[in-house]
Amino acid sequence: MLVPATDAFTVVLAVKGLADAKSRLAPVLGPADRRDLVLAMLADTVDAAQGAGAIDVVVVTPDATVAAAAQAVGARAVADPSPGTRPGAPGPLNAALAHGVDTVRMSAPYAHAVALQADLPTLRPDSLHAAVAAAHGHGRAVVPDRSGEGTAALVLADPVDRTILFGMGSAAAHRDSGAVDLTDGDDRWPDLRTDVDTVEDLAAARRLGVGVRTDRVLRGLNAPVCGR
Repeated sequence: MLVPATDAFTVVLAVKGLADAKSRLAPVLGPADRRDLVLAMLADTVDAAQGAGAIDVVVVTPDATVAAAAQAVGARAVADPSPGTRPGAPGPLNAALAHGVDTVRMSAPYAHAVALQADLPTLRPDSLHAAVAAAHGHGRAVVPDRSGEGTAALVLADPVDRTILFGMGSAAAHRDSGAVDLTDGDDRWPDLRTDVDTVEDLAAARRLGVGVRTDRVLRGLNAPVCGR
């Protein structure tokens, strides 16, 4: 496998429609607050990716509001393909991420493509930059989420690789597909690994410190959230 010798990298994120946003936070947040939180976390994640040096950030979404929010912070928004239309990428999230990888490769075919969770409000640019640097020399590399079960980031160096396996048990699935685990079982880059799906995740993110937009949303909530 030929691994391009380049420091350049692109980032791909996928966000589903806001009507389905963060349903596991429903015990503490209403629909409008969950939508605001999704948009804020996306913006903070995009900011961090740009700060880390990504030469292109693409957000794949079927939602016009999400697309507008992505463009407002300097990302490119592309339409989400219909589920099941992308060969070799089971599930709608992986189909969307594969489409995004195809998109960034049109303009930067030899840059590393980073498939990244879009709900990383604690992400710091230096952590993402360090993870991408650690992936150099590997065709595929994975950063598990804080549970160790899911995936926070997948780095694809091979310009024809589009095998993306996010979802339950995806860290092991990515390792089985040949991806090198960049954490090597330790606790490095906690900010990169804290995606927010549950109330527990949100509490962990708040302990680490969230980005300015996410913090603004959380401070503006009418109801207490995670000990606030």
